[in-house]
Amino acid sequence: MTSNRNNFTKTIFLLFASLSLTLTGYSQFDDSYTDLDKTEYLVTYSMKFQEDSLNPHYISQEDMLLLIGPKMSKFLSYNYYIGDSLVRTISTHEEFQELVNHPQNIMPRVRLMYEIFKNYPIGKITTTDHIIGDPFKYEEKMDQFHWELRSDTATLHGFKVQQAICFFGGRQWIAWYTADIPISDGPYKFNGLPGLILNLSDSKQHYVFEFVSISKIAYALMIDMNDKEYIRSSKQEFFKARNNFREDIISRAREAGAGVQTQQVAAQNMARRNNPIELE
Repeated sequence: MTSNRNNFTKTIFLLFASLSLTLTGYSQFDDSYTDLDKTEYLVTYSMKFQEDSLNPHYISQEDMLLLIGPKMSKFLSYNYYIGDSLVRTISTHEEFQELVNHPQNIMPRVRLMYEIFKNYPIGKITTTDHIIGDPFKYEEKMDQFHWELRSDTATLHGFKVQQAICFFGGRQWIAWYTADIPISDGPYKFNGLPGLILNLSDSKQHYVFEFVSISKIAYALMIDMNDKEYIRSSKQEFFKARNNFREDIISRAREAGAGVQTQQVAAQNMARRNNPIELE
């Protein structure tokens, strides 16, 4: 058992070193889920982000989903959603191994493994995230965004939009929202405006969310949460654990049995991921 665990941990570090976190953090096939709400609208965004603050020429892109129900919403990456949906279709160890070893590599590459639940519980934002396989969960207040509404207007995707700004996570954010869609929601944790946020970016353009589409859902698409045992923490505690992992990446890779070259690659890749969406 110890040998299998060491091999698994080493594999995770190799995946992490190559920035190919394909299976880490996905729900396992024996997990259960709790339905929280039924999706009424599905909003898609394209997120462009600069993971390395020192390299403005390397911009990553990720498609993101916002599932909106009557009582709450859920925000996550498209790749994470697809990967999790694939894992949910299997029911045995043999099917799991077949999925992992599929010759066409059907599992999507996932870089963002957080799920953000707004107004769950009521008046709170619940975030689930992972630090190399360990699942964390923390809560924040919904009403933490103090928006300044501006008079600037424009048209985006046929919708009339208005500008608003706020400070959050150590950044100034500029939002364009539309009262034509009277849903007080938006990408990531952002909410509280008199309409849906279509475009959102920080003042340095390190993180840019661009509206792609909105669809009314006519079939049963549930907003649910995995029932796994999370490490419950505050946001500050989670950030501290994540930073500790970053700073201790070499020794953790060594303990996992990774060689010197793998340790160095892991450290280099970690060093490039120095620009999280929330700086504080």
